[in-house]
Amino acid sequence: MTAACQLAAGLAAAPQPADPVSLGHLLVLAMLWLVTAWRLPAAVRNPRQRTLWTAFAALAVSITLGLPAITDWVDTASGVHNVVMVIKHLIGLVACDGVLAFVTATTRPESAPRLRRLQLAVLFAAQAGLVVSFCLLRHTVEVADFFQDYPGSVPVAVYELTFAGYLGSAMGFASWLFGTSARRAAAGWLRTGLRVLGAGTTAGFCYAALRVCQVVLQLDDRPMFLRASLLYDIEWTAIALILLGSSIPAVGSAWTALRAWRTARRLRPLWAALTTAVPEVVLTAPLGRSPRVLLHRRVIEIRDASLVLAGYADEELRERVARQAGTDRPELAEALLLRACGAQKLAGRFPGHQAAPQPTESFAELDFEAETRRLLSLAAAHRSASAIPVIDPELQDVP
Repeated sequence: MTAACQLAAGLAAAPQPADPVSLGHLLVLAMLWLVTAWRLPAAVRNPRQRTLWTAFAALAVSITLGLPAITDWVDTASGVHNVVMVIKHLIGLVACDGVLAFVTATTRPESAPRLRRLQLAVLFAAQAGLVVSFCLLRHTVEVADFFQDYPGSVPVAVYELTFAGYLGSAMGFASWLFGTSARRAAAGWLRTGLRVLGAGTTAGFCYAALRVCQVVLQLDDRPMFLRASLLYDIEWTAIALILLGSSIPAVGSAWTALRAWRTARRLRPLWAALTTAVPEVVLTAPLGRSPRVLLHRRVIEIRDASLVLAGYADEELRERVARQAGTDRPELAEALLLRACGAQKLAGRFPGHQAAPQPTESFAELDFEAETRRLLSLAAAHRSASAIPVIDPELQDVP
């Protein structure tokens, strides 16, 4: 999503033939404003998120200024032909800079302060170049395509080269960051997303390079070696790749959250039974909204309750449980033992003199996925064990 802002800020602001505003463009613009409003609280709280919010906000403003009605109103109100174009491009450069700052701080935090100074210097130089070259051109009429309607103009060429040069530099730098980050990222959704993002920013770099070639060739009165439609195909391919790449990690995160929520839901009956017998193991810190945190809490509390209840199991009880469950059903044996020990604790009995067995590894060292799979098997066995009478006859009426 961050890279989508970066390329779209430049490519959406780049000179293009005038087209009527489509429903798709309006939907994208509405989504941008919604994302800008949604990220505002995080931007207020977190300085790192502030640059990303700036990118979204600048991109939303830039595209809004490109709407025909807004463009006509700004140009008419200012009394300067085509002034909305340079305003839009200046804001587009701010959006690019915001995303560059965010990506740099995220992927290269140790180099971020030094690179930030360089990024700001390049940004201000590019903006100054746009303003100066725009002012050197006499704007006698309103034009639909700034570049094509002033062929051979040196100020327009400088303007185009400045804009395309900054966009290409940003795309090239982002491609390098995404490429190196993808190599270090763990396999899965994130790595795939970074690779697609890198492909998209590489396509954006190629687009900017071709725009530079187009300007140079036109100054020499030579035709472009690619047709204009192919150039815009490269542009939109870059946008599509970056939008796809930015959505892949988000889809992966949503899928991981859904899996965590479903797993926590499947563990809930086992968790409820054990924490009813051992309520003191339930953590009191707020859970928040993360399904992953909920799942971690369930696993921790099930493990802690199991350790407490293990102190109620003497050798005789363990032997009876093993005989009833059978040697080939260890999950059922553990489930029966937990039910029997839980019943003893609820009946007010005291644990035996033997120490409860301690785990051989800390929770931080635990293979969380393997432990979760084990507890899911235990939860299934615990449900089936509910049809088996409690082993101790004195505890039959204990829930």
